[in-house]
Amino acid sequence: MYRNPCARLALAVTVACFLCAAGQAIPTTIDAGHSYASLWMGRQSETSVMVNVGVAQVGGTVRLEAKQPEEAALRFSLVPGGAGSQLLAPDGTLRDDVTAPIMRYTAMTFRSSGARIRNDGRLEITGELAVVHVTRERILPAWNSANDAPTYTDPKTLRSAKTVTFVLATPRVEFLAEYLQKHSDLVFSATVEAAAFPDLPSIVLDSDWPTVAEDEHCEPASPYVSPRDYSGWTCAGKAITTTPAYLPWQTTSVDYSGLRKYDAPADGPVTILLHLRFARSAGPATTPPAR
Repeated sequence: MYRNPCARLALAVTVACFLCAAGQAIPTTIDAGHSYASLWMGRQSETSVMVNVGVAQVGGTVRLEAKQPEEAALRFSLVPGGAGSQLLAPDGTLRDDVTAPIMRYTAMTFRSSGARIRNDGRLEITGELAVVHVTRERILPAWNSANDAPTYTDPKTLRSAKTVTFVLATPRVEFLAEYLQKHSDLVFSATVEAAAFPDLPSIVLDSDWPTVAEDEHCEPASPYVSPRDYSGWTCAGKAITTTPAYLPWQTTSVDYSGLRKYDAPADGPVTILLHLRFARSAGPATTPPAR
């Protein structure tokens, strides 16, 4: 049945049109090559400071219909920068049987279970945030060992999950239809208190968060370069890095050494900002190459 490709295409278009007419938005793929999350800690009081402790790559899907915002759905996976090609499947889900070549890292997955409109007109989406923390230790070679190659222990995995709520930062629901016609990006925010997710602050601080690269393009070094001057591959692109917070030293004397960074509080809370870009055309998410 429907051996003709044109017939199959017509059927797919008919189903899509039927879903749109019925008010059921089709999930849109999040562009993993141009979407990222920034992780912040702090702000337990008015005098504390938010500290940007990491950035990560994000893939998944989002379903958002301006006429029925309560039917919104969000599913995403968050992985270290440069590890998307190993850890993310083409549909943005997290691969369970693969570990990244990073000594200490964290991956997160979120699957929504419901949405509602708050009194202030903001859309919030609630679901389960599952965290996977992977650690390995380096094995020091014996002093008389002839093998200088580094070796590591088998990875240890810690899993934890709690209910978390993400809020659509902009726009409010009343302006959602106009916004979606002009923009292809969304920003969600979730602040998780330490009492609600006790493992999360320590896991975030115990992880390495490499730089996220957008539109990364790498080329090998010229074959005419001498081995002495060889510097590996040359990569170009837009780097998404952490934004440090600085505190001026309370001195102007000759021993002034500039600014010092704020330290993130070990007990949280943790704020996750999702900067999502989605493509309206169907197809798998674009995943940047591993570095």
